[in-house]
Amino acid sequence: MRKCSFEKNHREFEGWIRWYGQFISKLVLAKHVVRTKLQKLELMEALVLRCVVRWEVLVEQDIVASLNRDTSTYSAQTGLSLRKHLTRDECEAILVGHRYVDFRNVGAVKDFGKHYLSPKYDPFSAIPSKLATRIDDFICMRNLLAHYSKLAARTYQNRLAKRFSLRRIPEPGEFLNAVNPKSGMFRRDEYLHAFVETSELMVKAVT
Repeated sequence: MRKCSFEKNHREFEGWIRWYGQFISKLVLAKHVVRTKLQKLELMEALVLRCVVRWEVLVEQDIVASLNRDTSTYSAQTGLSLRKHLTRDECEAILVGHRYVDFRNVGAVKDFGKHYLSPKYDPFSAIPSKLATRIDDFICMRNLLAHYSKLAARTYQNRLAKRFSLRRIPEPGEFLNAVNPKSGMFRRDEYLHAFVETSELMVKAVT
C-alpha cells in the first residue's frame, strides 16, 4: 500500500509560500497596474488569506499522512478498533467525514498531534513556540480579514498591542508592508520565512 508523502506535502507548501513572497514583492514595486498604496495594501491582505489557507491544507494533509502510517495512538485514544495501516481515503474519512476541519491556532494542532498521532509521525511536535506565535499572528489577521467582526477586531488589536507594543494598531496590510526596526526586514517576509522554517522542521521530524 503506497503511503501518503510528507515530503510532497511540504514541498508543495513551501513552493507556494516562496511564490507568494516573490509575487507580493513584485506587486509592491510595481509602478503601473498596481500603483496606489491602497491597491498594494489590499493585495497584502489577500496574501494573509492565501497563506493561512495553504497552512490549513498542509495541516490536514499531514494528519492524514500520519494516520496513513500508524493509527495505533488514535485507536487507543478513541477506543476504536482500527487496522494499524489504513488507506488514504479511510484516513481522510476519519479526519474530515462530512465536516470542515478547523484548528483555531497552532496550539490546538499540536494538542491534536500529541493526543491522536503516533509520536514517530507527529510533525507538529517539532514546531517551536516562537514560530507557532508567528503563525498564530497570521491566523489572527486572517480572522479579522475574513469576518471583520468586533470580536476579531478586538482580538487583533489586543494581540498586536501586546506583541509589538504598538499604540496605534495598523490594518494588517499596513502592518505587513512595514519594516521591522529590530531586524530591518519587511514584516511580510519575516512571516513568510516563519512558515517555510516551520515546514522544514516539521518534515524533518517525520522523515
